[in-house]
Amino acid sequence: FTASTAMSELPSSVVAARPVSDLPAHLQCSSCSKPLFNARQTPHGCRLCQACVTGLLHEVEKRPCPGHTEACTLRDHHSEEDASGQVEVEVSQATCFPDMATRREVAKLRVRCPNCDAGCSVQLEWARMDQHVQQSCDWHSLRCEQCKELILKKDMQRHTSSECRHRKETCDLCSQLVTHSEMETSHRNLQSDVCCPRFSARCPHCSERSTPMDRRGYVAHLSECPERPVECKYSHLGCRAMVRRSDLERHYRESMDSHLELMDSKLKQAAIAQQSPVSAVPQSSVGAGALAATATDGRDVVDVKRRVGSVFEQFKKLQVNVANWAHSTMELEQLADRISSYAQMTTKGELPVFAQSSAVLAD
Repeated sequence: FTASTAMSELPSSVVAARPVSDLPAHLQCSSCSKPLFNARQTPHGCRLCQACVTGLLHEVEKRPCPGHTEACTLRDHHSEEDASGQVEVEVSQATCFPDMATRREVAKLRVRCPNCDAGCSVQLEWARMDQHVQQSCDWHSLRCEQCKELILKKDMQRHTSSECRHRKETCDLCSQLVTHSEMETSHRNLQSDVCCPRFSARCPHCSERSTPMDRRGYVAHLSECPERPVECKYSHLGCRAMVRRSDLERHYRESMDSHLELMDSKLKQAAIAQQSPVSAVPQSSVGAGALAATATDGRDVVDVKRRVGSVFEQFKKLQVNVANWAHSTMELEQLADRISSYAQMTTKGELPVFAQSSAVLAD
């Protein structure tokens, strides 16, 4: 196309503009009946809009004209007869040329702003509408450079200053520049590795008991926080419980049977792996010596199965004893703690009242 042809084309930003009054028939597309936006004409005189030309016709390969005029079915040396004896004229994008007269007429049509459904009431000639949309229409949607969302032009300033989740904010504690989303999720979050060094808050696990602390204090506090959820020490066996540190001992007592069952399951899996059959070896590919070795391996496998079965029988008998032993061990540990505490008080001269009374009577 020449420079004058390019200048006569209306920009795609105003393709959605709608004429204010009824559209004359000669300014309607022969295919879709919509306005002849950037009209093109076929060699046989059919007028098509830009959307129909680019969407329905091949660039160079000829296809039946999508128009619905009588000229589209006249005989032509470029076409072939179909079964009914009629002839369809075939065209391509390359054979269509800009209809300059129609374009000038369409450019003078008075149309509504493409953003009229959003709220704009401006009506202008089609040729002047693009300038309005790009420069002065408050209802035109623009893409935010930060979050990439489409925002109305009239709302963009408010969006960028107070609504955009990616807007930059300055931390009033450390003066660091961070995005709003980071401020909410990580910069002022004790559980984040990039938490503000001057931000302080209560432990999220024991907030009612703890005092405000910074990130460093929080990390140190986690090792002793009684309310922090921690993994069960039998997680490697399959226990998926997350228990508060203060409730761990109760969990171990109440889940003793399930922990033993997990241990039993692991041992069975190991035994099954040991009992897997020896891969069969084709006789034609081995010699007599190899066959003898295979027979020996088979006897070894049978012996291993017998021993594993014996171990399982003994383990089942010991399960009850193991549970009782674990319970007794915990009671002994608690008694040892009380004795140790009493010994420390004796060393410091802080005997309980009943102990002091006994000492006086002894004197």
